[in-house]
Amino acid sequence: MDRVLENPGKRPHLSSMKNNQPVADVAPAPSPATIQATLLRDAVMTAYSITGSLSAATVLCSSLVDEDVPEQHRAAAVLSRLHHIAMSRPKH
Repeated sequence: MDRVLENPGKRPHLSSMKNNQPVADVAPAPSPATIQATLLRDAVMTAYSITGSLSAATVLCSSLVDEDVPEQHRAAAVLSRLHHIAMSRPKH
């Protein structure tokens, strides 16, 4: 079972790679702060679509924050509650 499964000539762009060499163009994982900022932005935009007002959206988001939820999960929890509110509203 030590046979070569693929002819390296078919993929010349890989011929210069060594075995187990990581691919250089893989993006690094986003930081937790970046993820939280993205979730927070999505929550405010979702609240804005519900309320039609940016100030009302921020008040709504603030009112949905649960202090019992760990800090790193609060933005996701608020977004989840906003999605629930949006889905329970009558459709146009």
